[in-house]
Amino acid sequence: MHKGLWLLWLSISLCTVAWAQQSKDITGKWYGVTKSYYGDKQRLTVVLEKERDGYKGELRNPDYNDEAITLDHVIYRQDTLLLRVDTIKFAYTGVWNEASKQFQGIFTWNGQQGEFNLSRREIRQSDVYKRPQEPKPPYPYHTDEVKFTNEHDHVSLAGTFTRPAEWGRYPVVVLLNGSGPQDRNDEMAGHKTFLVLADFLARNGIASLRFDDRGVGASGGVYEKSNIYDFAGDANAAIAYLKTRKDVDPYTVGLLGHSEGAIVAQIAAANNKSIAFVVSMAGPGITGRQLVDQKVIMDGRMAGESDAEIKARVESLKPYWDALASDTNYVVAATRAKSALRDIYRASPEEVKKQVSEETFVNDIHFDRELSSILLYKPLDYLKQIKCPFMAINGTRDMQVEATTNLNAIERALRENGNMLVTIRKFDGLNHLFQRCKTCTVGEYGDLEQTIDPLVPEFIAHWILQLPPRAR
Repeated sequence: MHKGLWLLWLSISLCTVAWAQQSKDITGKWYGVTKSYYGDKQRLTVVLEKERDGYKGELRNPDYNDEAITLDHVIYRQDTLLLRVDTIKFAYTGVWNEASKQFQGIFTWNGQQGEFNLSRREIRQSDVYKRPQEPKPPYPYHTDEVKFTNEHDHVSLAGTFTRPAEWGRYPVVVLLNGSGPQDRNDEMAGHKTFLVLADFLARNGIASLRFDDRGVGASGGVYEKSNIYDFAGDANAAIAYLKTRKDVDPYTVGLLGHSEGAIVAQIAAANNKSIAFVVSMAGPGITGRQLVDQKVIMDGRMAGESDAEIKARVESLKPYWDALASDTNYVVAATRAKSALRDIYRASPEEVKKQVSEETFVNDIHFDRELSSILLYKPLDYLKQIKCPFMAINGTRDMQVEATTNLNAIERALRENGNMLVTIRKFDGLNHLFQRCKTCTVGEYGDLEQTIDPLVPEFIAHWILQLPPRAR
């Protein structure tokens, strides 16, 4: 919870006698949309009613289950509205804007913070996201809902197999999701990137298999207990399943991974003769530990910080990230990281210490098997073992995986180890999701209507279809 919000809450709670009489009746329904760091949006409805001299109410999330959650506190004084639900760590502070006829303010929810406005205008689901590229049935191609099993880990996985309508043996791509628990569409901020990509591929003579991550959708297993090497096992299970289908050419099955999925593709394809090709979308070529420092530098430049300020931040955070990357046992690494955070806190300016306690600062850490495996990952160990055709693409405005450094590292690792079937391409003006962006920050993902720039799937499809035939 952001401490400043709680301080404002406390000051209003303790000084209600001094406030003037509230100016309007706020009973009834209020509608708003929250926005996460990555641009994901959720509708929230607040329903308020009178209770003695104040108000009580409930919070609903129509995009989840629309279950009513009782508000623990509702305070309304001098056009300032404060709401709080302790069980889900939700708090909101808004001030009435007469011109726009809404409460404008800030929410915090399970550690996330962002702008949140409440108005009387009902918000429909279609108002939240506009996604003109998303295909709608009936489709001019064939789709199957399928299940297959990672026999090694005894995990059942569910997905969608898509192929052109006419019977034939087509090149097939296994689509591998980015980081975090993702569904088969690799959905982020309302963008179903893999659905759009699978649609384009099927319309252009290429089949695909996309599947839910472990513990997501119809797939079994527990995501939180998995890492990138487990996901590579799932990718190989998908390959094995495809080879059992009569409508799949087993010699033309390849992998396409986006972001973390590109890492998974590298691992799965290393020294694996059954993989016909690899497409890396915004995948790393430098180590996970180097990616962290690179991200800090890019964020600093986006914020207009000087080189000296950026360098100071990298150096100040170095002990923390070094600690997280110090052990393959993520629990041991997290313990060391907390010790590093304590040292960082004690060396911080007094302004920082006034905003947050030492214990809150030290314990505000999320670290698991997946993040640990990414942080310790070394692409060179796997890229040097990949001999099949390999294409790596990225957007020049990617603020998560910097294009030039990573693409150069991928190309160098592949070519130095004898792979001459390498294609490298930068797409000017595209972000990490391959959208044509404006500010190009991660928070803009959900605001952009474009799911993926049409040049990207066109380039991918053309490359796959032009690959030389493999020896059989």
